[in-house]
Amino acid sequence: MNRKAKFATLSLATVMLTGVIAGCSSSKNEGSSAANATPAASTSSSSAPKESYEIAIAIPVFGAVSKDMQAVQDEISKIAKAKINATVKIMPISIGAWEQQMNLMTSGREKLDLYFTFGAGYSTGVAAGKMVPVDNLLDKYGEGIKKQIDSAYLSSAKIDGKTYGIPVYKDYTTGVPGVLMKKDLVEKYKIDVSSIKNIDDLDRIYKTIKDNEPNVVPLGAGLSLPSQTYVWYDKLGDRLGVLPGYDNGLKIVNLFETKEYEDYLNKMHSWNKAGYFNKDAATTQASGADLLKAGKAFSYFIGLKPGNLEREIRTYGTDLVFAPVMSNIYATTTDTQAGLWTISTNSTNPERVMMLLNLMYTDKDLANLFVYGIEGKHYVKVSDNTIDYPTGIDKKTVGYSWDSWLYANPSIAYLMKSDLQDMWKLTSEANQKAIKSKALGFTFNAEPVKNEVTALKNVTDQYVKGLESGTLDPADKLPEFRAKLKAAGIDKVIAEKQKQLDAWAAANKK
Repeated sequence: MNRKAKFATLSLATVMLTGVIAGCSSSKNEGSSAANATPAASTSSSSAPKESYEIAIAIPVFGAVSKDMQAVQDEISKIAKAKINATVKIMPISIGAWEQQMNLMTSGREKLDLYFTFGAGYSTGVAAGKMVPVDNLLDKYGEGIKKQIDSAYLSSAKIDGKTYGIPVYKDYTTGVPGVLMKKDLVEKYKIDVSSIKNIDDLDRIYKTIKDNEPNVVPLGAGLSLPSQTYVWYDKLGDRLGVLPGYDNGLKIVNLFETKEYEDYLNKMHSWNKAGYFNKDAATTQASGADLLKAGKAFSYFIGLKPGNLEREIRTYGTDLVFAPVMSNIYATTTDTQAGLWTISTNSTNPERVMMLLNLMYTDKDLANLFVYGIEGKHYVKVSDNTIDYPTGIDKKTVGYSWDSWLYANPSIAYLMKSDLQDMWKLTSEANQKAIKSKALGFTFNAEPVKNEVTALKNVTDQYVKGLESGTLDPADKLPEFRAKLKAAGIDKVIAEKQKQLDAWAAANKK
């Protein structure tokens, strides 16, 4: 999942920091890379449909729209035209306007065929009838997709037994929870990174930074909080009823009533009182990574996945060191559904759109265009599978850029020379070795309790950031928070979630 951009809302930020933003089992995309991916998909020009069709694709954009977007779109259309007799129209939408614009487009009858969906909006989009069920389309036109994504993870996108979205190919795990720290300060104070095993071990390190670096807070937080990655439970989507230990005999509990949650809040409050957090942690729209980049923070929490360290170093322009605070990694539905590609019910030709999706998961030429742009103009090859920016061009001046975690299958694209070169092999291994949550594949349908969920969101919006940033004293505010959750109907929501989970478990023989 990638933290390169700031989200307009906390819900989107949570998705990206826990999921956003690669790999599968040994028979599914094992060690996939552009070196071993096939450039052609199952549909060839000889079998392409006779009638041409324009596929309109909506994508979120973090920052300015690339000035060479049209040129890249034209090259993508050449491949799509040759293979499936289709052209492509890319519609970039600023992340700040994304939710509003997508609601307008999907609610009306505007031209829209294919769009990226954040996990936070997936089930609600399905409930609103905005997405086409694609199981039959997958069987007919998506053979390449099914070869790329392990069935356990592909099935995790099912809602009430039907698939409405294809997960992006990524690390489908929680990642290794831990902290990224500035290497220069680690070395300056001779911090023994290997001695860090849990969050308690950070106390002495943060005290050292606090006592000796008056202009740097030990822990940057805000849009991203430690609680988004330091988790001991399956969130089951919204944390309104969770699965402790990713199993618990499939018995859901109220997270906010647990002793573990209370202990965690007390730890965060002790850090805040000691001055380890930035003072505006409960209100700022900056992430911990943003604060570190600005020279204002020593560390931030992350669920580390293969390639993350190298990308964070490149993105934030400073050497970093990682220390894990938990050892196991888990695979959950929430992480699998962090980002998906979905076919809009506005589409008049879902079959052709699925053909393009199949190409997006299997065709390396298409992947390189989407992710990096045009060879020679936006990148140059330095080896068979490695690229760099052309001479005189860098990340800030290149005419085309794309957040690769948005792409359907970035594992078949080239790697930048600064990337971890065996990233996709390690991603595949992580997905194989991850402990699968007992509820992997379960998606909660909040429709029967939508009023309660809305009321509970208002309560969590009022308390969670203050409590989990340590700003509010849990001795005072946690009982108040719990009481308001009760009044807003959390018990009813948990009962409904348990009922659905029981039915899902019976149907899937769990």
